[in-house]
Amino acid sequence: MQALNLALFDWIASADDPSGLLLWLAEHGASVAAVLVAWVILLRPKERWYASAIVLAAGLASMLAHALADGLGFERPYMQGLGDPRIPHGARDALPSAHATVMFTVALLLWQRPALRITAALALLLATLTSWGRIYAGVHFPIDIGAGVLLASLIATAVHLVVRRVPRLVARLATMPLLKR
Repeated sequence: MQALNLALFDWIASADDPSGLLLWLAEHGASVAAVLVAWVILLRPKERWYASAIVLAAGLASMLAHALADGLGFERPYMQGLGDPRIPHGARDALPSAHATVMFTVALLLWQRPALRITAALALLLATLTSWGRIYAGVHFPIDIGAGVLLASLIATAVHLVVRRVPRLVARLATMPLLKR
């Protein structure tokens, strides 16, 4: 598995002429994803509560990814002497990728709402390009991204299951005798 990880990293990160767009996305893609969610909150009133839940899920995803990375202790490529990073980056541990975890969590949760599927498709494309860019920039291995996508899938599934039940819970609470006084 490690041989495949290294081979994919070498193939993706070995370009002699770095792409400005991929490097920009590697550094700023998460901010663009935040703008997408803000757009939903501001301009889609019927989806505002759901988009707000996505913001909370993104925060949870970030905290979990960082905690796991700190606990697992997998170094970034440049920390192992595999070149220099092409974007500014601190020497924190890398698996799972917090960028991939957060961005794919957002995209997968957006996808759960039919009214937000176009935004979700943009978020999925953005998450994919940003993740590729982070490998390209030498700050992640492909396995870091894969672990981030896996963690995002778990988080998005859990959040979706909880959010689905919120309207029923609110309706049930509204019918309780104690709240009718």
